[in-house]
Amino acid sequence: MGVRITMNTVEVDPDLLISENGDYKAYGYWLSTCGLNTFYEKSLELLGDLKGRHILDCGCGPGHTSIMFTRRGATVEAFDIDDDELAKAEILAVANGVDISYSKQWFEEINYPDASFDLAFGSCVIHHVEVDKAAAQLGRVLKPGGRAVFIENSNRNPLLMFARSRLVGKFGIPKYGDDEEEHPLRDDEIERLRKVFPGEVNIHFPSLVLFRLLDYYVFRRRSKLLTGLMRGLDSAVGSIYWLRRYSYFQIIEFVRA
Repeated sequence: MGVRITMNTVEVDPDLLISENGDYKAYGYWLSTCGLNTFYEKSLELLGDLKGRHILDCGCGPGHTSIMFTRRGATVEAFDIDDDELAKAEILAVANGVDISYSKQWFEEINYPDASFDLAFGSCVIHHVEVDKAAAQLGRVLKPGGRAVFIENSNRNPLLMFARSRLVGKFGIPKYGDDEEEHPLRDDEIERLRKVFPGEVNIHFPSLVLFRLLDYYVFRRRSKLLTGLMRGLDSAVGSIYWLRRYSYFQIIEFVRA
């Protein structure tokens, strides 16, 4: 069910409604189990006050983050390469009564005017693209002093990379991606971003996402006790800040010179 228009009312499926914190029922399992809600919170903190700001949502997927930004007063343009995801995004925008400009574009070839955005955001998109070209385009479309925040995965943890290469897709452990060239973002790719982007590139580790991945991939949140234990372990180990760099997720912040 999406949006149903009658003579006097518009009925909206409540599952399609998006809050200013980016809550989206279809992604609820992923966002909560993998701890991405914390990364949304940190991203919003880094982006600052969005009222009256012009923001680009890069690789917007189903568009729930685009709506999150409009809820906070931003003017949003968004792009993705997936027609199905863009169709979902259009439905979500209508259901939430917001006006967002969506387009089908490749990150490496976006055609927005130079210095046209105050801010930009993306979630798990940079590791899918050519980082040098994406960094150059990001620097081009951001205004001087503009800021971009990207939630990204990381290959920094050798245990996670071993599990990814040797265990995922076997022994009943699901594999959620089918792109053989896809890989978690490497440190050398982050250095390439720094070389190309005209400004600062900073890395943030708001929390540790490690043990809870067992709950996501192996235990499948079948037990509240195990879910609580895995999150507790992440919280306890992540209280030591330097260990957070081994989290599966990180935040990359770009500040345009």
